[in-house]
Amino acid sequence: MAQPAQAPNTNMDPNASETIPPLTNDAPAIFVPIRDDILNSEPPQNRIERLKRILETIDYQREGVKENLMCMYEREKKRIMLEAAKLEQAQGPPRIRPGVPPSELEQIIANMETPAEPGKNYNLQTYPPAAEPANLSLRDRTVVDILRVVERGLSDLESFEGFMADIKNHYLGLLERETARIEEAGKRPEERSGFRSF
Repeated sequence: MAQPAQAPNTNMDPNASETIPPLTNDAPAIFVPIRDDILNSEPPQNRIERLKRILETIDYQREGVKENLMCMYEREKKRIMLEAAKLEQAQGPPRIRPGVPPSELEQIIANMETPAEPGKNYNLQTYPPAAEPANLSLRDRTVVDILRVVERGLSDLESFEGFMADIKNHYLGLLERETARIEEAGKRPEERSGFRSF
């Protein structure tokens, strides 16, 4: 059944003077404020302490960049919604679409109840990109635009997480090797691995 048209719930005044530029580049997200005074902090006493500080900084940077990316994509979503609200206000209320006729509804239900073809794999790993209809309504176009922002944000966050995980694993490996080297150096010669007596 068709629902009455409602104003978009943006909680924003489309006449507001704030104009948000479109998000074209998310590179500024890498800039995270420094939390400690680097001029007055104590330098690390040894390589292990230095590696531990690097690992702490990696975690801090990762969280900061993720937060920045989320803010940037939230801002882009807000821009899209403000733009749509302005356009909708200029166009007037949207045309109400009629609901699905009962005869078509019965056919839709019958199609959904049809058993699956045996041996056919319906679990596609990747879906071909769907062509957008040219006659999308303003609200539908807005939803598509917001979904694109969400997809891009998820893709960027996932790739950034993988990138940071590789860096962290590298420094964890260095810390493990340095710890093992220190432990090995503290042993007597006959206790060390690879010791050969002549």
